[in-house]
Amino acid sequence: MRFKAVKDDIYPFIQYANNFTSPKNLNTILQNILIEAEADGVTLKATDMQVGFSGKLDVSVETTGVATVSGKKLLDIVKEIPDGSVIDFFFDGSKINISAGKSNFKLSTISHEIFPTMAEITPEYSLKIKSQLLLELIKKTSFCISTDASKIEYTGAHLAVYGNKLEVSAADFQRIATSSLMFDDEYANEFIINIPRKTVVELIKILDHDEYVEIDTDRKQIIFKIGTIQIYSKLIEKYIKSITKLFSNEFPLTAKLKRSEFLDVIKRVSAITSEVTHGVVLSFKDDSLTLYSLETEYGAGNETVEDYEYKGNPIDIIFNSKHMVEMINNIDTDYFILQMIGDRNPAVILPDGGDYKYLVVPISINRF
Repeated sequence: MRFKAVKDDIYPFIQYANNFTSPKNLNTILQNILIEAEADGVTLKATDMQVGFSGKLDVSVETTGVATVSGKKLLDIVKEIPDGSVIDFFFDGSKINISAGKSNFKLSTISHEIFPTMAEITPEYSLKIKSQLLLELIKKTSFCISTDASKIEYTGAHLAVYGNKLEVSAADFQRIATSSLMFDDEYANEFIINIPRKTVVELIKILDHDEYVEIDTDRKQIIFKIGTIQIYSKLIEKYIKSITKLFSNEFPLTAKLKRSEFLDVIKRVSAITSEVTHGVVLSFKDDSLTLYSLETEYGAGNETVEDYEYKGNPIDIIFNSKHMVEMINNIDTDYFILQMIGDRNPAVILPDGGDYKYLVVPISINRF
């Protein structure tokens, strides 16, 4: 096997592939990237048995062949080669020789015959949408995916299709995020799948590689095809059936807030909050909204929001400021609506326009 590639072309693919290896796994083949040189280009593959990557580059191949090498060491070597350099990769049957300018390296290999293959999918459902649209849906929701594995159904992004509507939702135990778009055509079958957090994180890095993304799933596995890149993933077979049900409640208390001002104020007030609760009190009155930090051993702080409209009875409600900041950061409109029921009930955050929304659970402690 022998081929040449410009560092700037192959390095991003090595980075992507390395993210799908399993460095801590005792099975060393899962730490490796498979390199397959064919007449029409070079394909890089990697997997940790739960998720997998395949990406094909259009490069000059002198001799075809297959080999696997340590993903981390290959990445470390290519990273340090100057940008714009032409790199010569040559597999001599036992080692891969990497040359660029005056630099020469030899990497040990493992037989490609024991490299695990990706499971084939017979699609039950298929979608094709613009990559940028899917990226926006995921970015507006993925930060709510739980990292607590005690309830596996919360550790992924729920992708649901209802007729001509695609909805992506995520939840931890204190927040829910949901975002949707409408298709021009209706899909005959409704379905819900739960995509693991790691898959979602890696997908975000790659979605801008092509205008469209094609999605095939059989409910147990999923493939995302983005140009010459494919991401394979097992699915979480448990999911939250009524993940957005709480949004349908009646919310009699409503505040309209300027996103930039509210974000600045809550960041300043939260600087002195408890590192455990991060609690900030929102004190709503007819003519003012004041944010207070819960008093701690460090002290306390408060600030009043000026750009403010409110309908309803006065209320003091306590939120985790880190959760609020993370949600408000993902709003891309000048204003948003905060809807509430009471100081112990979930509240809803609605951007002033747009097909996404957030739900946040207050902290159930007394202010004084």
